[in-house]
Amino acid sequence: MGAIEIVRDPDVIAGFTEDASGLVGTPSGVVRPRDIEDVAEAIAYARANQIPLTPAGRFTSTTGAPLAMEGLCVSMTGFDDPPEVDPERGSVIVGAGVVLSDVKAAAAEHGLLYAPDPTSEWECSVGGTVLTDASGARTLKYGSTRRYVRRIWGVLGTGETICWSRNDAEKNTAGYAPFRNPVDLLVGSEGTLGLVTRVELDLLARPEGYTGMMIFFPTLEGLIQFVLAARASSELSPRAMELFDAAALEILRPHAGGLAIPSAERATAAVYVEEEHGHDEMEEALTPWLELMEAHGALVDDTLVADSEERVLAIRRLRHSLPSTLNERARACRDDGGRKVSTDWAVPIRELPGMIAAADKLCEEAGVHAWTRYGHIGNGHPHFNLVARNAEELQRYLGVSEAMCREAIARGGTVSAEHGIGKVKRDYLKLQVAPSALAAMRGVKMAFDPDGVLAPGNLFPPGAP
Repeated sequence: MGAIEIVRDPDVIAGFTEDASGLVGTPSGVVRPRDIEDVAEAIAYARANQIPLTPAGRFTSTTGAPLAMEGLCVSMTGFDDPPEVDPERGSVIVGAGVVLSDVKAAAAEHGLLYAPDPTSEWECSVGGTVLTDASGARTLKYGSTRRYVRRIWGVLGTGETICWSRNDAEKNTAGYAPFRNPVDLLVGSEGTLGLVTRVELDLLARPEGYTGMMIFFPTLEGLIQFVLAARASSELSPRAMELFDAAALEILRPHAGGLAIPSAERATAAVYVEEEHGHDEMEEALTPWLELMEAHGALVDDTLVADSEERVLAIRRLRHSLPSTLNERARACRDDGGRKVSTDWAVPIRELPGMIAAADKLCEEAGVHAWTRYGHIGNGHPHFNLVARNAEELQRYLGVSEAMCREAIARGGTVSAEHGIGKVKRDYLKLQVAPSALAAMRGVKMAFDPDGVLAPGNLFPPGAP
């Protein structure tokens, strides 16, 4: 393939076969482009020889999206141009292979904030977050990646090299809504339409200050009512509300370090919240939270207050240890045909109590041996994690996951709130999207990737037009 080498060494390929989904890819080779011309050459080669190409970043995905089940894995980590912050424009231009936390750090040096904060921000690539429309805890206030993508460089499946910019007009009725800003077609496209090499991202002014609190409750039911009350309050404006159930707290205790987590006998659930405020206004900002905590039976004296960047970081890294531990447990079950089954459904906040109760009931009725609930409860988006210990349990737990998705849709929700569809959830997409809309999505795919070589198996079954 011209100037680009296809690596066929099995030992090298082995490093490009796993993400956090539990699936294992089977690429026949690895391509590592260094510039946009290399990407265009790789796509031309793939089209001429009908060889699938699956782009990959740093393999933090939970859906199998970066895994090549056939053909070549295209590693995009070589696009490592460091962040170039333009304070006047309020944006940053960065290579798709750069780790997201580096972007956030570069913005902070200029007193700016890049808001999206997936749990894997210290490990994931910028391009991966764009292609999955990633979000995170602070989505509650700031929204997902999509709204921050101003410009995209890359190569479509047609071979066309692009630099698309968002239309910033305050009013725009030019054509069908999804096509008024072509940038939005690529955000969340999971590599099925084109390969992204560089992006420009919008930045925000950093808040003057904020405080985090990890609030413990004797019951999950009390915590849920607390969350609903906080969302309804006109005095509070949380930028994050993260759930930890009893099983999650049990996982966190050994990793807590200097953070004092109450015993299991006293605390069966916790929620981590963040509230922004001005300088010297912490007490005023937290007073309504204290009143709400007391009204809903929180263990007020056990609350962990994070009033510094260091302490907030300690809690956020503690939160990160939760999925890492569950992934390790799932990996130990792989030889017996097991893996982790992780949900990504979300429902309107008003449906949250009924949805959690229904999901718990589905787990109980299916004989799930244990499940862990954690994550973005403030958005109506808690993750249920079920670790299947063998192949029989895996099939049963996948059935539970599908049933949860059906329940979420019936309550006005979605099957995928932040991780995308990938390969793991593609069978759920048709539960939510009407056949005519799915046909339109396939039509877009064919227009951008007429030979069907990009990311086969993502969003649509392999071989689907």
